[in-house]
Amino acid sequence: MLRDNKTLQNQNKFVTTIHGTLLEIKSLGILIIGKSGVGKSDNALELITNGAKLIADDVVEIKVEQTGEILGAAPDKIKDLMEIRGLGIINVKDLFGNQHILDNINIDMIIELTQWDSDVEYDRLGIEENKYNILGVELPYLLLPVKPGRNTATIIELAARNQIFKLTNPKNREKISEQLKNADSSRGVK
Repeated sequence: MLRDNKTLQNQNKFVTTIHGTLLEIKSLGILIIGKSGVGKSDNALELITNGAKLIADDVVEIKVEQTGEILGAAPDKIKDLMEIRGLGIINVKDLFGNQHILDNINIDMIIELTQWDSDVEYDRLGIEENKYNILGVELPYLLLPVKPGRNTATIIELAARNQIFKLTNPKNREKISEQLKNADSSRGVK
């Protein structure tokens, strides 16, 4: 997904662009990535109608701040715009108002949308913390399979809520892990 155009900018800030959609969901910067046509913009639009804010669609400019945080923004030429297949280019600011857009945000989590493949074993427990590396910074990562009938936008919002919960309740993962071990041992699973 990352393109090979990393450059060293003034004050030692690394910069790149990535194909994806960047939103603020529940105060978190969520970068949605995936192959073209997988539903990034469509799901983002549904999330915006439910209160999320658009930062960038299609091309996200990313830089590492001196604090080590990853900041994402839209290139000026496509700021506030989204491409919705079958409808065309829309201006989110004009259609939804200023309250549904932001200039930039720190990226807190990466969610990759992928077409559902019945031959792939997807994570069902969520115990392991997966990471995605952008410009040398590790960020929480979720691979989310997409298929008809699955409410992907709701699952993306749930992932944001879950990430906030993990950050504010770090012992919860251990508690769930212990519950699963106890459930397995009571069923005779080793």
